[in-house]
Amino acid sequence: MSRDPRVRMTRSLPTVSMADSDVPELPDSHLRERVAGHPDAGWFWKSGAGSVANIHTMLGIAGKSFTDFPRALEFGCGCGRMLLHLQEVGKTVELYGTDIDAEAIAWAQAHIPWVRCSVNEGLPPLAFPDGHFDLVFNQSVFTHLDERYQDAWLAELRRVVKPGGYLVLSVSGEHPFGQLVQAHRDAGGNPEHLLHEYRTNGIVFIEDDGWKGGPFPDFYHSTFHAPWYVFQHWTRFFDLKAYVVRGSLDFQDYLLLRRPAADVPVLPAKPTAGTSATATAGAAAGAPLSARTDSRRLSQRVLRGVKRRLRRLVG
Repeated sequence: MSRDPRVRMTRSLPTVSMADSDVPELPDSHLRERVAGHPDAGWFWKSGAGSVANIHTMLGIAGKSFTDFPRALEFGCGCGRMLLHLQEVGKTVELYGTDIDAEAIAWAQAHIPWVRCSVNEGLPPLAFPDGHFDLVFNQSVFTHLDERYQDAWLAELRRVVKPGGYLVLSVSGEHPFGQLVQAHRDAGGNPEHLLHEYRTNGIVFIEDDGWKGGPFPDFYHSTFHAPWYVFQHWTRFFDLKAYVVRGSLDFQDYLLLRRPAADVPVLPAKPTAGTSATATAGAAAGAPLSARTDSRRLSQRVLRGVKRRLRRLVG
């Protein structure tokens, strides 16, 4: 287990031209909103470029770039927010994309010919052989999965990545969780149950959020990770090479991971201080029913507001 990955702070994104000649055909607004949190075309395009730049930075920590990996997968590609910016990379790298959103994948298949896109189910397996990819990357997938789904996909990504291969994955760490807590307080709520789960278990999964009743399956909600939990739990599956605070669009944390070159088994889970690793908003033991109900309503409003704030970071 790596105990000393470098921690860096990303504060700004590169300037991205929005001249008409630079922008290809983009997905319809409802598809843009699903992956970017807002239908605005400018935000969709800029944030995609920003995410690609952030991944370049992460790979640079290992002295690598996209073109050092013969075969790469974006796990959770949606309608191609990042893949649209990888046309040059696709000339030398065999690019793949998968997502649960069949409509988004259909658009990507029709408009991004330098990528092989396919639909995956909510749980593994992926339709790829063992050790198929040299690199797997994403932005904001594990930010929506509970611990059971998270662990299933961490194990599956370990399977499809070659020994010695790299992954760049994001989590919602202390910064977005802090915004969530502050927004609860600003709205007159009591976030102590959320703070307890975060401090005790290291992962908070909120089902009653802004995604409830939305376009995605019912397992897709809002998840927040404490850095110590990632260091303890995710290193069962991978070597953690770097943890970059706010390395993804100056909001989520980015992780640089590597599958061990030696094919060692996944380590057993370590016990945590709490009895549950996930929590729905307001589910603290002994919380009055009225408090839980108010907290659920607040969570939905607050998380919608957090998504709007994310858009404004580079808007």
